[in-house]
Amino acid sequence: MDPTYLRTVLAQWASGVVVVTTLRPGGGRHGMTASSFTSVALDPPLVSVCLATGSTTCRSVRRSGVFAVNMLGHDHEDIGRRFAAPGDAGDRFAVTSGAGRPLAVPQWDTATTGAPVLADAVAWVDCVVAACHPAGDHTIVLGLVQDAAAPRPAPPLIYHDRTYYEGIAR
Repeated sequence: MDPTYLRTVLAQWASGVVVVTTLRPGGGRHGMTASSFTSVALDPPLVSVCLATGSTTCRSVRRSGVFAVNMLGHDHEDIGRRFAAPGDAGDRFAVTSGAGRPLAVPQWDTATTGAPVLADAVAWVDCVVAACHPAGDHTIVLGLVQDAAAPRPAPPLIYHDRTYYEGIAR
């Protein structure tokens, strides 16, 4: 199957947007935007994320043994885009204008495991790695939830056909 065509087909599935955060060796923070997140079980409390096996995020999650999943609200498109930027350039948690001046920076707290969590996320779950399963060029990371919160009720940020959408009709 042609990967470009398959990507076009799969882009027709609408999904919520999350930022997966973790710790780098030495204690620094790292994160990336994802849409491949799902709840797995309530007893024990398990979630999963799919990460590109060769990515900095996957390597950092495996090394640290912890990660958080931050569910973005309709007004978090800028955060979703920033953490989706390719490569490993700069600190995605810090925001500056083109002139190097600080802009309004989202507040990040530290969860029980030490992973960063977005203070005004719609919700977040804080996990320890329970298992990693190879799946083609990705790794399915199973997380045992240690803590969770829903800090702010708000419509979700949705991603469909390579476009962000603000929330859902109610």
